[in-house]
Amino acid sequence: MKNAIPLLLFVFISFWGLAQETPGTSDYNLFSCKDCINKYFVSTNSGVLNTPFGYKVGFLCKTGAYIGTRLGTGRVYQIESNSTSKTTLISVTAGIIRPVFIKDKFSMYAFIGGGYGQWWGYRWERWTKSGVEIEAGLMISHKRVILSLGANMLTGQKTYATGDGTIGLGYRF
Repeated sequence: MKNAIPLLLFVFISFWGLAQETPGTSDYNLFSCKDCINKYFVSTNSGVLNTPFGYKVGFLCKTGAYIGTRLGTGRVYQIESNSTSKTTLISVTAGIIRPVFIKDKFSMYAFIGGGYGQWWGYRWERWTKSGVEIEAGLMISHKRVILSLGANMLTGQKTYATGDGTIGLGYRF
């Protein structure tokens, strides 16, 4: 798993070089939205294993941005009483989006971000409750419909790192 993160970062950075530019433009603004149509989006953001309910909102431009959240339920083991109780799992992330391929009504974007999470599906009470989350993935768009596929990793102190996948379906406007 430790080797997967540098590989994902290398692939993401490599995709930046493949992004198509409009010929003849001299706009050097990193977040330029000139000539962008249907640049805003709203999408579901469901974690496959731990946090099944969520949403993501943002904009797609030369360099876009997003903010997303996910929720779920998990279990905490109490060692003194030898029992488990329910807990709420959350994730809040933000990041940047870069175009990889744009052709007519089809486009593909790569995203990378980070944030805060507490989505260990089962943990001991003495373990850390929250940690740092990183995520990366692709957004595929045809006309106004977006499909989002991502991979997330959550790290914390006094516990193991855990991973999850995300999938989302959204709309551009």
